Amino acid sequence: MPALVYIGGASTLNAPTSADSRIGREAEGMGCNLRDLAKPESINLRDLSDKRVAIDTFLVAYQFITSIRSRGEGQDGSPLRDSKGRTISHLMGFLDRATVMIENGIDPVFVFDGTPHNLKLGTLNDRKEKKKEAQIKWERAVSNEDWNTAQKLGSQIVSYTREMVAETKEMFDYMGVSWIEAPMEAEGAASVRCRNGEVAAVASQDWDVLLYGSPIMIRNLISHGTKRFGRPVLAEKIVLADLLKENEITQEQLVDLGIMIGTDFHPGIKGIGPKTGLKLIKKHITLEEVCKVKGHEVPKNIDEIRDIFHNHPVEKMTIPPNNMANEKELRKFLQEERGFSDARLKRALDRLKSAGRLRDPGQASIFDF
Repeated sequence: MPALVYIGGASTLNAPTSADSRIGREAEGMGCNLRDLAKPESINLRDLSDKRVAIDTFLVAYQFITSIRSRGEGQDGSPLRDSKGRTISHLMGFLDRATVMIENGIDPVFVFDGTPHNLKLGTLNDRKEKKKEAQIKWERAVSNEDWNTAQKLGSQIVSYTREMVAETKEMFDYMGVSWIEAPMEAEGAASVRCRNGEVAAVASQDWDVLLYGSPIMIRNLISHGTKRFGRPVLAEKIVLADLLKENEITQEQLVDLGIMIGTDFHPGIKGIGPKTGLKLIKKHITLEEVCKVKGHEVPKNIDEIRDIFHNHPVEKMTIPPNNMANEKELRKFLQEERGFSDARLKRALDRLKSAGRLRDPGQASIFDF
């Protein structure tokens, strides 16, 4: 099996290198980019101790399968696989980072995407076409044994399949980790949960979290403690109320600004970025007035797009509580069936045990019935 992309005794995930930086930039630019408006506060994981944090699962999964890949001479840059050819990068990543969070007192709630809105289909189709183009280039590079190019392209052709989603949920069940499925966008449903006080924060790289109205956004939670280009990565907290106050805008204006910059539901208005857009929305109050003054056409379905952010659907079920991890089932699922090393699994189990989340071997669980 190819060498794993882990560093340090704590088994933290290595941050994407320059070969993977394109994925990092895509994550940075998912939805609208509001970094110029925000003043993030660096935090430690312990600052979130005793808090439930909702996590955008799909985005995190892509971070894992694009960074935990085969490397070196003769390697094609594809995600790591077990002896049966099944991708296991996502399981490695979630096992490691979820247990790190639990060890630090965080109660993670992983939120899975549901059915995408019709207005997002154009964005998804564009991504699909780009992936097809990258796939052709990757296959050509592999055929020519151009391993350097293949490894660079490898991060652009990965997929988080339905089978991988099901595996992730199954592992979470054995770990005693809570998860829910959103009716539509994971970050949207998570943000509504945060507004309702069901979770303390939403962890995502997607700035749309703020458009959905999450009071607290956490960035870099999964990559906290790793290194990027030689510098340590720290988790960051963004408080929505502070962002609105500092920029002297309302939540409604923030949503209009996001639409002008560009979201998954609209490509944005050409020539308007975060700084220009902020000046315009503060001066003219609404997107319609900005378009009128600047001679732009008001986006079609503007009210529908706004409604996605202001009134995002959320499932009625309550978030299930966390549970005790089942060592027997974890060992069977990861070690016996997928070839995880004893050392890797032991690190995760030790973290769960230190947090009081590992079931005693003699204690019955739902999996015994």
